Amino acid sequence: MNEQWIRADRIMSAWSDIDWKADFTAHPLLDPEFLTRSSRLHRFLRLTHERIRDDDRTYHREAARLVRPLGAKSDEIPPCADDVLIVSEFLSEADVYLQSAIDLLPDAAGRAIAPLEAVTATHDLRSLLGLVFESDDRRLGYEALRKIYLADLLLDIDHSRHIQDGPLHLAYFEESLGRALWRYKTQEYPVNIGFRIADDDETIHYTTRPREDDQVWHFDSSFIETQLAGRSVSLDVLYHSCRFKRSADRASFEVVDGRHRVLEQVRWQEMKQHRSGSILSKMLRKGFSNPGAIEDLLGATFIVHDEDSLDDLIGLLDTGIGNPFGWRDVTDTLGAEPAGSRLNQHSGKGFRVFKGNMDLLFPGRFPGQAPYRFTVEIQIHTLESFLRTVCGTHHANHLALKLRQFLKGLVPVLFPAAIYGTEWLQRDEIG
Repeated sequence: MNEQWIRADRIMSAWSDIDWKADFTAHPLLDPEFLTRSSRLHRFLRLTHERIRDDDRTYHREAARLVRPLGAKSDEIPPCADDVLIVSEFLSEADVYLQSAIDLLPDAAGRAIAPLEAVTATHDLRSLLGLVFESDDRRLGYEALRKIYLADLLLDIDHSRHIQDGPLHLAYFEESLGRALWRYKTQEYPVNIGFRIADDDETIHYTTRPREDDQVWHFDSSFIETQLAGRSVSLDVLYHSCRFKRSADRASFEVVDGRHRVLEQVRWQEMKQHRSGSILSKMLRKGFSNPGAIEDLLGATFIVHDEDSLDDLIGLLDTGIGNPFGWRDVTDTLGAEPAGSRLNQHSGKGFRVFKGNMDLLFPGRFPGQAPYRFTVEIQIHTLESFLRTVCGTHHANHLALKLRQFLKGLVPVLFPAAIYGTEWLQRDEIG
């Protein structure tokens, strides 16, 4: 979690107020009571287990239904052992995802909730269903079913058209940025910003002439000159990043040669399935069962000097990429009177940003196809608001946000108290 970047004792609070009563409405197979209650979904799953338990041909056909389209008749799908292997790969991916989540915890806590070896050693769907329905060990049955369900969600992500078209849409958006912004770039230059937090634990002081005791952030700035609404615009874009949620995490904050730099880090690099971990996490935290419901699959982040520069950048984006009514779900906490939708429930005190979803009209993938729209989440920070997110003792610290999202959004869902209790997660171990 790169904890050297955060002072948990200063900016983390209410570690004990985790709501362990998670809502499993969207993900019923993760409900620790699923196997103890009578439901049609429970019965259907048990019938699947009974059908495939002793019949290889039926087992292969059921695996095929997970990874291949049905023909006119379901019996037209020839059984193939390769389909079982494909499902096995996704079951292995579920293990990698879960371990990546556990790795965010202190060692003692991670050991307490580590999946049982009988589950991690099994990558066969039929065998895991056997553990679910034939074991008297409640934790074993739960963990086997959790592994199956996480693998199924990863399959859903892999098969989502929104996800499959993500790289195509990202390329179109970057091409649009080239027309709207970068063709007006006249200069690139490096700049070092020294910064420190004030005594009020809120204000960030910064300068282009860093002091010896300052934290220093390096930017490769792009200078843009153009016309906007009949006036000249000169704009420094200190940093920008475009990302597809499946292929890269947001900018990570690392120390390089004693200086803080912006680095693109891939968090789920051990996953073979194009690193769907961040999408899966959001589905679990937000209670989404459909990966297509996630609107920030594509995103872009910009850092500019001040609010006047932010207004200029929004104007260029608005006239060069979107349409007159293309902004949706806007959050603006930088102005004197914050407006728009609410911030993330886990956002820290003092987090400032302009954020909104911009719709782009895409011409279609082939001749004759009607245009359709896709969405890009745009985030724009002023320099001061960005430095808040990377200051280790500021409540708006980005890594502290991620830690809160994990502890309060994912932990109760993946490690429910009914199975693991709550004593394994202790404040003094984390802080």
